[in-house]
Amino acid sequence: MSGYQLMSPPRGTASVSQVDALLGLGRSRSNTTPDGALRGATTLLVASGRGGSGTSLLSALLAVAAAGDGRRVLLIDADDFVGPLALTLGVQARASWQDLRGGRVSPPDVATPVSTTLTLVAGGAPRLGADALPLTATERRACMRRLGVLAEGMDLVVIDCGARVDAVLAAVTPHADERLLAVSAGSDPVGLASTYALCKAVHTRYGALPMDVLVNRHEGSEAAHCFDAIDAGARQFLGISLRLAGAVPSDPTLDTALRAGMPFPHAAAGSPAAIAAHDVVMRALATASLSRSGT
Repeated sequence: MSGYQLMSPPRGTASVSQVDALLGLGRSRSNTTPDGALRGATTLLVASGRGGSGTSLLSALLAVAAAGDGRRVLLIDADDFVGPLALTLGVQARASWQDLRGGRVSPPDVATPVSTTLTLVAGGAPRLGADALPLTATERRACMRRLGVLAEGMDLVVIDCGARVDAVLAAVTPHADERLLAVSAGSDPVGLASTYALCKAVHTRYGALPMDVLVNRHEGSEAAHCFDAIDAGARQFLGISLRLAGAVPSDPTLDTALRAGMPFPHAAAGSPAAIAAHDVVMRALATASLSRSGT
């Protein structure tokens, strides 16, 4: 991740010009595949079946890994309560995606440059205005759709959907290069069942959406066991096969560095978790590239 360079936190309207520069790229790309399906930037919907599985940390690791390799990355924090990714990445967002509600602001207004290749759409409560009413499912979906313009010219979009199925369903576009990363962070029966339940809920609504399992805090045979148990359930009850996206090990060194206040990209650089996340995102991009080429 040596190519990752932090920007100063945006202030006032200066961030809009930076966002325009990031977004004014690659718009000539065809938006359909050879078979007529919609195409978009490679999109990873990172979600879990229960809270505390680490979707925010994984989303940040995936986004930073791809951005560090020079890919243009859009990271969206779909949380509408806390929105932890701005704090994790050390930036101050002027607005959240909820501020798109009712046309209060335009999509570039909710995009915060983090580096020369990474743009964050912050989550959490609205920052502009005092509308405290909870979002309806229709409003959430509309806000997510409006963010589509920010994905134009991006190589990768990572959406941290947390442990809420409604956040996943609102974020699905769908398009040919979109897939769910269902995070499993526990080998206990409840943890495995919650990941399977997420896959079932998403498959029931979007049967054609590819679904992969990303195992967090485990590796080796234990990660394989987690995946096998979830995949067996999907085969038996849903009639589909899942794919193992990879495994990210527990990383006490990274945790210690973050608690000490080290900037996230610096703390993550070279860590076991970051190396594993890099492998995951590179495989995802390679899979999308093969899909585009028709092989």
